[in-house]
Amino acid sequence: MKRGKFIVFEGLDGSGKSSHIKSLKDKLCDIGEKVYITAEPTDYETGKYIRRILTDSLEKDMYLQAALFLADRLEHITNPEFGIEKYLNDGYTVICDRYYYSSFAYQGTASDIDWVMKINLGCEKIIKPDICIFLDVEPSICKSRIDEERDVVELYEKSVKLMKDVRNNFFKVFDNLKEAENIKIINANRESEIVEKEVFDAVSKLFKEE
Repeated sequence: MKRGKFIVFEGLDGSGKSSHIKSLKDKLCDIGEKVYITAEPTDYETGKYIRRILTDSLEKDMYLQAALFLADRLEHITNPEFGIEKYLNDGYTVICDRYYYSSFAYQGTASDIDWVMKINLGCEKIIKPDICIFLDVEPSICKSRIDEERDVVELYEKSVKLMKDVRNNFFKVFDNLKEAENIKIINANRESEIVEKEVFDAVSKLFKEE
């Protein structure tokens, strides 16, 4: 059985990741791929704790947050029943909503971003994605969507300035990793049909290369 592809979606909250992930899943299923959708933080115990930190805006040290995200990520990868590695080995295309790029960008706003990258990329259990799709939407637009759609604003959604800082970190990370990883930055300020096509065109190349 051929190993599945590992696809990661990144972007600010409010950038449309959920809808574009669903659209990509439908298109991949149409061409005969088995698809498993997952997300970080996970529903494991560490992930639940992280979600509580984010939802309740708990003041936790950024180094602690980065370490918690890495612990949750390792459980996400290695869980023998529902882990990413298990699904990839079973031939599924795994689509993950957020991955280590988010740790670099978010926890990197108030910690040593190089350290966060080192503990993740230097861990032998970490799986490198086949492609990372970054949906780039203006922070002010993301903030407006969040304010309209949600009753509770999470820790990193408090201000447009903070969201701009996170976006800048994403681009610093992508510049650092451009020679080592397959990262596709897509202007998602445009109509959804245009964005969906560009996403699928980028992903479909993975299957043509086999």
